[in-house]
Amino acid sequence: MELRHLRYFVAVAEELSFSRAAERLHKAQPPLSRQIQNLEQSIGAALFVRGGKRLELTSAGQAFLREARLTLQQSERAILCARLAAAGTTGTIQVGYMALGLYADSVQGIFRKFEAQYPTIQTSFTLMPPAAQLDALQAKQIDLGIIHADSAPKEHFCSERISDEALEFMFPMGHPLATKRELRLRDLADEPFVMFPRAISPVFYDRLFKAWEEAGFRPRIVRESDSFPTTVVVVANGGGISFAGRNSGAQLSANVVIRRAVDFGYQIGTDLVWRKRDNSATLSLFVGYFEQARSRPQRGVERAENPASPDQEATGLQ
Repeated sequence: MELRHLRYFVAVAEELSFSRAAERLHKAQPPLSRQIQNLEQSIGAALFVRGGKRLELTSAGQAFLREARLTLQQSERAILCARLAAAGTTGTIQVGYMALGLYADSVQGIFRKFEAQYPTIQTSFTLMPPAAQLDALQAKQIDLGIIHADSAPKEHFCSERISDEALEFMFPMGHPLATKRELRLRDLADEPFVMFPRAISPVFYDRLFKAWEEAGFRPRIVRESDSFPTTVVVVANGGGISFAGRNSGAQLSANVVIRRAVDFGYQIGTDLVWRKRDNSATLSLFVGYFEQARSRPQRGVERAENPASPDQEATGLQ
């Protein structure tokens, strides 16, 4: 039995006329009648009552009509899904992310607009350390990574810059330095500092410590944190201070204050990363959309690159 046999049967059942069904199908009537007879022989039951003034369905025909319609609908859905998948307009994109990257306004905006334009594509997000994202990308456990800039080996990965944020410092509400007019790195020298382990993102870790060292600052690390959201919680509860991006920190807690040091202009860059030679049509569609979106001016970039003046820069996240 083939799908065309079901189509022939449904046409005859809906028209209750071989001649009208043949016209609808653009098919000669005698071959259509033979196809229905062959179908009945295959099933082992009569589907139509013949010989009366009007063609009628048997009880077997009525039951078969319900299932035939469902089968045809499912086959059409299967064809549509295959076509959408081939075009990359359906499926799931698995995204690994670090909080510092995903919480930037421009990044969230791109994903929201992509999901609105392609509602049949699902995006799934998993919080992962940058180094673990690279391993997961290699193992094809995720499709995209959001990691510190220039951390992905170029021989294995493609990357595009997502955002650049000025690196600032995070204090618990009420901390004396949270209201200091001009915060400088030397003011932080004796403060207990919360830092992530180097293994989480070795490239960024070494780059940041080199920048601090060149500026004459070395943090007094008292504890390590496995993720940025955890760091925010620790700082909010008085466990120390840490670094942050203004936009990123603002997403996570109302109980911390973000300040910049006037003598330290380091930028936290974030990259979107994916495997080279990945043949996923869905991923290619997103990457193309992302590159097009990034080519347009993004709101908020100027603010990140040109921090506010010292008397405007203390931000209590309330």
